[in-house]
Amino acid sequence: MSAPGPTAVPERCEVAVVGGGPAGSAAACLLSRAGRQVVLLEKEAFPRDKLCGEFLSTESRGLLERIGCWEALEARGPARITKSRFFPPSGPPAAFDLPGEAWGVSRRALDEVLFQHARAAGAAAIEEARVTGITPSDLGATVRFEHGGPGTARNLEAALVIGAFGRSSPLHPERSVRVEESRFVGLKRHHRPLGTPAGRRLALELAQSVEIHLFDGGYCGLSFIEGGFVNVCMLLEARFLKGVPAADWESVRRALSSASPSLGTRLGALSPCPEATLAVAHVSFAPKGAASGPVLFIGDAAAMIPPLCGDGQAMALRSAVLLAERLSKTPGLHAVAQQWREDWETEFGSRLRLGRRIQSLLLNPRTCGPALRTVGFFPGLADYLVRSTRG
Repeated sequence: MSAPGPTAVPERCEVAVVGGGPAGSAAACLLSRAGRQVVLLEKEAFPRDKLCGEFLSTESRGLLERIGCWEALEARGPARITKSRFFPPSGPPAAFDLPGEAWGVSRRALDEVLFQHARAAGAAAIEEARVTGITPSDLGATVRFEHGGPGTARNLEAALVIGAFGRSSPLHPERSVRVEESRFVGLKRHHRPLGTPAGRRLALELAQSVEIHLFDGGYCGLSFIEGGFVNVCMLLEARFLKGVPAADWESVRRALSSASPSLGTRLGALSPCPEATLAVAHVSFAPKGAASGPVLFIGDAAAMIPPLCGDGQAMALRSAVLLAERLSKTPGLHAVAQQWREDWETEFGSRLRLGRRIQSLLLNPRTCGPALRTVGFFPGLADYLVRSTRG
């Protein structure tokens, strides 16, 4: 299959979608299929990587089938995941069966599949289009962007803008949060199991599982993705990194191994891939709002659920489906903002609040172990928490 040629950029459209991640591409696809004139703007070129736990929860399959690209993603060979294990700072791990099959798949694969699917559905999907501003206009909004590098600024007039630009963007009017709400740093790197007895043992024990290793100052998740790679992704409090002597991966690995013996054993059986470590600072879980002026927000641009809940990507896809449904029911694009705020709160509000409470309990060394033991003692409670953070 040959690569698609460059897509012409129109000057006007009904809906401009900013961000070609799961939420943005899914929304662009669904709205294009519904007959809307859609322009999808992505600042990078595909394939490209993103910092992410790369875990697709059970409900993601139904959403991807509805969007129409499950078979294309399945052809990439995602890793099956049916079990989870949580390792507290001390004591035995807590193991749980997932309520159905989940998958480990890289953002390189997922995002490219969804973006190309949006293009095939009729969206004008533009790569390397860096949006620099969104302002109200007579039509709805003017989206200013550069396409082809600095000095290539142009305007796109849209009746409605969907902000799907992720967890942190200067485009979001609510990006400024209190310091204590953005004390986290995210890091991610792909690995291969070593060809040693320890590496082979890790491969067997991690097969069809996702692990969360908790320690004073953060947590780290490990799971297989396609191609036999292991994604190592963590959320760290900024104070944890202050004790790391250098900003290289080996220094981080040593600090993690010291903080969590269970994680140290895993990392000792893995070899980091040559690619660079991805990092993002000032990660916040404070709600940002679902609408502002002519812009409606979906995915992490509206709010981010704590990664240990394992629902971030499914939420992104679900928010795209939900917004497409709302726009199909609303005659005028200008009238949808308040209804979208209500839709968002009804669908996601309670699971976001519960997710923050769970993360707070598990990040506290005094409450982490007792909380996991309590959940392990009452299997029905584990099932309730999983379902309550998954909608």
